[in-house]
Amino acid sequence: MTARAACGLALAGLVLATACSEPRSGPVGIVWGRHACDHCAMAISERRFAAQVRRGPRDVARFDDFGCAVLWLEGQGGPDVATEFWVMDEAGVEWLDARRASYRSGERTPMAYGFAALSAPTAGSVDFEEARRAILEGERERASRRRP
Repeated sequence: MTARAACGLALAGLVLATACSEPRSGPVGIVWGRHACDHCAMAISERRFAAQVRRGPRDVARFDDFGCAVLWLEGQGGPDVATEFWVMDEAGVEWLDARRASYRSGERTPMAYGFAALSAPTAGSVDFEEARRAILEGERERASRRRP
């Protein structure tokens, strides 16, 4: 077996072991730089913009950008299908309940949706619904520009 194949096999084992030992509620582990975003398929590498959505005890989706999570959820039926929705705080240290977090726009995020999660409101920050609406409206505008 080549070193590359052995490395790939070891990584697959790590991801499988992580998935099998995940909690049934709350945020799950992310292998930074290895897990892919469930919306855009980019590697999740910037902790401070990561998000997770849980639709059941063993059904967790991971995202590299809060905007990816919002758009993915819209495709699944909207935010109410999520039993839990987590976002990493702007420092990349603590998982926050996405629906209770505040958001600051104008950030340079992995997929350019531009929102960082805050544990408490600050001047100019917005709540979950306002951030969600802004992302959805921005996506509609981008889609209309792509049409001939």
